[in-house]
Amino acid sequence: MELFLPLAFCTVLVHLAGRFLWFEAFRDFLSSSRYKKIALSFLLLGLLNLILYGYLFLNPTHLVMIYKATLSLGWIPYVAMSFFWLPRLIAQQIFVLGMQGLWIFFLHNMSIFTILLLWNDNSIQQRLSLELAMYLIYFLITLPLSSRMFRHMCPSRRLINDKAYGYYIAFLPLLIAFIQMPISLEQDLWTLDKLLSRLIAFFPFIALYRYVSLQAEDLENEVLMKSANEIQQKAIRFFQNNMLLIQASMKQFSILRHDMRHQINIIYGLISSGKSEEALHFLRSFDEHLEKTAIHPFCLNPFVNAVLSVYIVKAKDAGIPVTCRVNFPEEVPEVQERLSFALANLLENAIRVSEKQDKDKRFLRINLQTKGRQVILCIENYCASPIHFDKEGFPTTDEPGHGTGMTSIRHFISYYKGYKSFSQENEMVRFEIYFTLPEGGGSAAKGRR
Repeated sequence: MELFLPLAFCTVLVHLAGRFLWFEAFRDFLSSSRYKKIALSFLLLGLLNLILYGYLFLNPTHLVMIYKATLSLGWIPYVAMSFFWLPRLIAQQIFVLGMQGLWIFFLHNMSIFTILLLWNDNSIQQRLSLELAMYLIYFLITLPLSSRMFRHMCPSRRLINDKAYGYYIAFLPLLIAFIQMPISLEQDLWTLDKLLSRLIAFFPFIALYRYVSLQAEDLENEVLMKSANEIQQKAIRFFQNNMLLIQASMKQFSILRHDMRHQINIIYGLISSGKSEEALHFLRSFDEHLEKTAIHPFCLNPFVNAVLSVYIVKAKDAGIPVTCRVNFPEEVPEVQERLSFALANLLENAIRVSEKQDKDKRFLRINLQTKGRQVILCIENYCASPIHFDKEGFPTTDEPGHGTGMTSIRHFISYYKGYKSFSQENEMVRFEIYFTLPEGGGSAAKGRR
């Protein structure tokens, strides 16, 4: 039994390889510190399993059965640990676990097929060790493909958590994988007929992966449409309120105009009597009344101005001081609508985060500037708690109901081939977008501060 250590070591590597795919699926939900803690816990568990498997493989009597049992059941402690680290994503982890099982079955089938073709005459110990080694080789060869697939394997909350049939979908790949378990736990070593029956499991894997991919695309389109509808509804409410303000301003100005002749006569009388201080005081009071009739837009572009008006009022109502500097063309077809969707989501996120901060530290800074066809949008707000970012540099969260707001922002940046910078330094969150207006989009008409 000189091969008991290689057998134990390769078995542990197989399970850790499965955990790597798990990391790929849930990377966006893990901070760097939690990522390191989970990785360390998996490595420690792997070390304990190495000792246990080494002891079990010393028994040559039931070697095949022990080998199959450790491969088929040894993943359970790792999965239990995964559930402990991400308790809010149980349904998603069940789905990914089933997909892992189908993918692992496929790789094992490939390695077993290789052994049957090339080394079927070797001893049982050698064939078992070679099978694990070939599995790891196939895992490394297919790693770029599997990494890309599992990077987008986690189903959305909309598919799993918000649907009555969500858990049925979550358990579907796992049930298909469990169908293969009786074959995997048979005492006999591999045969070609059983191997061909196990290859069928690869087709449900492809179908389910494609299903999740299409569902993610549908969700993105749905989020974009929902965002557009929300902005349009808020814009309509803004225009309604703006019309009421205009009507109130016109009414006030009508009253002032009616009294203007009388007030001019009063000022003339005060000046004629040498009462200049009283006349100046009266003029200042009159100017204050005129100022109340004025309506100051944030931007002459109606779409951007509608979004700013809605969210700046919302921020001030929440006790968040706002600084706004805007210089954007008055008319930019198509761009103004898409920019409004992205801007609204950024402001919505910034206000939601700011409302959770200490009142004396809250702030919101909005800076939208245009020079020629070049545009920069910068949003800054205070946030004491650390923000987690995914591999693409976007903030991520595992809280229910959050995270989909970034979809319209990703879509906007991708559509206009822009650049973004999302950072958090000294408890200040800063988001910047740089993009270029299409030809003919950079109108000479500018917005206002």
